[in-house]
Amino acid sequence: MHHFVALSLAVSIVAGCSSDSTGPEAPPGTPRPDPQLGRVAFEQACAQCHASRDGFDIAAFGFTDTTIIRRAVAHVDTATARNIVAYIRTVEATRQDEKERLFQPGGVPLASDLDLALALFGRDAWPAELTSAGLLAIDPRTVSVAARLPVWSDEGSNLDWMPDKPLPEAILGFSGGLVAAAITGYQATPTAANLLRAVNALRAADRSAANPGAPCLLDDSTRVNYRQCFEVRRWTSTLVALHLLRNGTDAGVGASVHDVWWDVGNAARKSRTADSAVAVPHAIENWVAWMFLGWSFDPSQHPSVYTGGGFRQMGLIRHATFVALRSQVARVRGSKSPYDDALNAERFAPAAWTTAVVTFGLHHLLERLRVGDRPSATNQPDALATITTLLTEANRKAPLADRAGIQALGQEVLAALGR
Repeated sequence: MHHFVALSLAVSIVAGCSSDSTGPEAPPGTPRPDPQLGRVAFEQACAQCHASRDGFDIAAFGFTDTTIIRRAVAHVDTATARNIVAYIRTVEATRQDEKERLFQPGGVPLASDLDLALALFGRDAWPAELTSAGLLAIDPRTVSVAARLPVWSDEGSNLDWMPDKPLPEAILGFSGGLVAAAITGYQATPTAANLLRAVNALRAADRSAANPGAPCLLDDSTRVNYRQCFEVRRWTSTLVALHLLRNGTDAGVGASVHDVWWDVGNAARKSRTADSAVAVPHAIENWVAWMFLGWSFDPSQHPSVYTGGGFRQMGLIRHATFVALRSQVARVRGSKSPYDDALNAERFAPAAWTTAVVTFGLHHLLERLRVGDRPSATNQPDALATITTLLTEANRKAPLADRAGIQALGQEVLAALGR
């Protein structure tokens, strides 16, 4: 069971700093650590990266005293580091393993692509009996996947939530300090509405062409800074995750807040074509993990070619097919995306799945068309062309005995769409 959906996330993930004194003993005569001084020191020297301001994340994951001191002395002296340890011990949080993978369905990743099909369907096939309503009823947040979602902190890589750098002044100071004010407002009054304001301010600052220091102009090769973009978006993501961890519920947060997680993956995805010196390290792994995480909270968003395409890059084609068709049934009325999803699913699917996958996608489109759910007049020609391409490709990929049935069903879609 997905920890978050079970509403046990706040308990299962809030992992405390070790209550045992595992750090090096202080020399004789050393003043007793002062938690109040530690709180001030943490806010001044550490909070810029941790996003929680109060050290909740350190108290929520199993950092030992030794680890806290070792990491703190990069910024403060040893006595101050001991004060920080004393302060962290006052922060209320339930202890859990620091290597917990937040929001990982089932708690651990699957071993293979095949395991997804076996877990979902009990066999290596797209079920012919699965209906649109049946697929829509499957919550992606409960579906175990072979992607390894990030742990909170991994000092050896960037496959974690913890940003390695604080927010740059170009972000905090954008638009007259709007971002800094929004973050401060949220930290003072941590409501869902204030979280949304902070996230929206951060997202505007990281990609606005009006911000000379915006790192996330991903389509402008002269201005984009992939690694800084990745760090800024990861910082924003921790702000969202910490809100959910503290509150133990997703009610009232909204898809746009989760969407920042997808944005982290997009920065990694786009960076792959850049020089290795500026590309995001572990780009494909970060692409898949972060995009899936954001997508799982709202499958109606974004072209499935991105999230599904990441899975395909990793050889997880059954995962990619599931993403495409689960996206298809979630799309809003009047969208052209369900047609793109059907084509993506055909392209992602294992050869043996082709007939069932294409049939499912076409049947779903007919269901939409029969209740008057059609793309706009502007998008209709593209939708027709997409289905024509799907039928051409399926005619090469599907078994010979199934091709006539697929073509007949496709012609029904084209006729209904063309009216």
